[in-house]
Amino acid sequence: MSESDNFLSRWSRLKRESQATSPDSEAASPDAEAPSAAPSSPAFDPASLPPIESIVADSDIRRYLHADVPPELTRAALRSAWAADPAIRDFMGIAESQWDFNDPAGIPGFGPLQAADHLAARALGRLSSDAPGEAPCVEPVEEVGQIAVGNVDDVDVARAQEYSLLSSLLARSPDASMLSRLAELRGDQSPLGLAHTALANAAARTDAEITAREHFNLFVGLGRGELLPYASYYQTGFLHGRPLAKLREALQRIGIERMTGETEPEDHAAILLEIMAGLTGGELPAPTGTDREIFDDHLAPWITRFFSDLEQTASADFYAAVGALGRTFTQIEAQSFLMPQ
Repeated sequence: MSESDNFLSRWSRLKRESQATSPDSEAASPDAEAPSAAPSSPAFDPASLPPIESIVADSDIRRYLHADVPPELTRAALRSAWAADPAIRDFMGIAESQWDFNDPAGIPGFGPLQAADHLAARALGRLSSDAPGEAPCVEPVEEVGQIAVGNVDDVDVARAQEYSLLSSLLARSPDASMLSRLAELRGDQSPLGLAHTALANAAARTDAEITAREHFNLFVGLGRGELLPYASYYQTGFLHGRPLAKLREALQRIGIERMTGETEPEDHAAILLEIMAGLTGGELPAPTGTDREIFDDHLAPWITRFFSDLEQTASADFYAAVGALGRTFTQIEAQSFLMPQ
């Protein structure tokens, strides 16, 4: 027998022996023991869940998402939660010729924030106690023991005006009247004064239609804008994240409530700046030092970076000047809050 025949015979014999002793062969053997059955888990009791009828917009439905919950019950809970939330229930998807994309206010959920006129008037120094305008996006809750801020000094009045100006310009684009007023701004040679001068020059060389389109492209867009001015996004990369939850807890502690019908979350830059304007200007009653707490915890980690991004956005012209002003002012605020009280 040749050497190759010996090799093939030996290979064939070893292969047969390997197949005879393989796990598959043993499993196929009738004498093989059947695996013991896994202990069965207790049957799911639907009565352990709250009633579907009790679900409202802010209900925690995570228990319905457990793997043991029947899929039809999970779907019913999700449908109830979505139907109870007006932001989801009343949302209208894009339909041809349905929305006026030339008007940011013509798109449901993407219009100007409330109180823009009120904030702009205060920022430009013509707000009186009976000035017309919409109510703020947040409102104080009267509580026993709440400390009102009184006797606001000139520095805090100026700070409130800066916060109001920035908030109103982020909330919506300025109209022709506001652009005319902004073009009259004058500043000294300080960094903040130079930022005011740059904003005045930007207002003088543009018009309301151009700034409206710029604002739409930057903050609204078709689907989304170039920038997302939210604390959650800048700190986590996602919307409606932990920073928003922490902010809501802080606002609840100091007695500030979200107004009914406001579509933007509270960590929108315009709303946070509006809150700071109310705290520094004394319009929102709060304990002393609340403005520092809100700034340090909810603005300092991200707001200067946002304004820097706005300043450097290639498509921005007027709003690049807004970004420069916001960056300069928030840097000054951050430095001042580091100083001992």
